[in-house]
Amino acid sequence: MKAQLKAAKKVSALKKALKAAPPANKAAIKAKLVKAKKALAKATAAVKRVSGGKKSIKARIAAIKAKIANAAVPKRKAALKAQLKCAKKVAALKKALKAAPPAKKAAVKAKLVKAKAALKKATVAVKKLTAKLRAGGKIIKARIAKIQAKLASASNPKRVAALKKQLKCAKKVSALKKALKAAAPAEKAPIKAKLVKAKAALKKATSVVRKVTARIAAKNAPPPGVKPIKARIASIKAKIAAATNP
Repeated sequence: MKAQLKAAKKVSALKKALKAAPPANKAAIKAKLVKAKKALAKATAAVKRVSGGKKSIKARIAAIKAKIANAAVPKRKAALKAQLKCAKKVAALKKALKAAPPAKKAAVKAKLVKAKAALKKATVAVKKLTAKLRAGGKIIKARIAKIQAKLASASNPKRVAALKKQLKCAKKVSALKKALKAAAPAEKAPIKAKLVKAKAALKKATSVVRKVTARIAAKNAPPPGVKPIKARIASIKAKIAAATNP
């Protein structure tokens, strides 16, 4: 993994150098970047061979949580939550197995085998449902609706601008998906290439929205020890309900 990290850092450094380089130096840097990308691909393949191509359970849980945060279709969200529950159980049993005395390890291992099987089943269910929803264009439609709802309630100008850009990217992805379905076989390849770029742009726009939202939340967060206004209102209401002295 250290070799992979080193290769990734080299690719990043060369990309920066390429942007800043004068036209005369660009060709040489591009050649180095091609080699660096090949080295990164090789290092990544080596890591996959060692790890069996599987993510660690922590990385898997984080990935599922990110998908739940982005999920707009209720059925998919429910399926992802079921998958997350199974993944957390696997993580808990792995910890228990490490801490268990030799006499109890066999029993914990048996539970872990069942938990892994349940996680595998939940993962297959998520994949099948996602494929079905994608085929019907429901995921991108629901995502557009979700962004529109956020945009309607947004008041911060920076967040509004970020959401508008995200919405524009999502609509482009939706339009290209429709175009791909209707396209003749000879026209599919260039539309697919455009769709890949549009998806990358949507991913980037989504990341910007998250960062802007987090910055706004951090800026508006109350000082330590001070409750947010909603919590304060709830606390006051509870005190009023419990009060006996008029």
